[in-house]
Amino acid sequence: MLKTIMALGLLILAVSGCVNRDEIYANPPAELVTYVDQIMPAATAFVTENEQVALQKGSPLTAAQLVIADKIGLQDAEKVRVYYVDTLPFPQDPELAALAKKYGYSSPMMAAYTYGYGIWIKHSEKQNTELLAHELIHVRQAEQLGLNEQTKQYLMQLFIYGYSKAPMELEAYREAPKYK
Repeated sequence: MLKTIMALGLLILAVSGCVNRDEIYANPPAELVTYVDQIMPAATAFVTENEQVALQKGSPLTAAQLVIADKIGLQDAEKVRVYYVDTLPFPQDPELAALAKKYGYSSPMMAAYTYGYGIWIKHSEKQNTELLAHELIHVRQAEQLGLNEQTKQYLMQLFIYGYSKAPMELEAYREAPKYK
């Protein structure tokens, strides 16, 4: 199925010439919607599991971090837990793992991931306020969309835009410097 999605992506690029990814995102091909629906159970399990780990093992936001969360517009900042780790989680599901590698989600340069109210940050980035703000913006996105819908839309954006141009990522990168 992954090959089908890759072929679909190439077809979209070939047919559209100057690609309007916003148009594709607004009206995604039925095959892409079907594929995302098929991988959602594995993606949801991965996201939920990692949110739970961070919620259980992570620390609540500090007073200074709560101020940032409030400025970002979080509704339930007290639910957030930040879990500082040496290694970020990686999907064990073979299809999700392949997608993570293909779309840049598994880059060694990644410093943090957010799963609902659970934020994973590498120890080396513990003092990086801009990174925390970026991740808190993802928490806000999950609050606004609901975790399941955020996961689905994030996958759609990865397929259509790629990681570096996904609207959810661009929003977080654009806003985060305001809060450091």
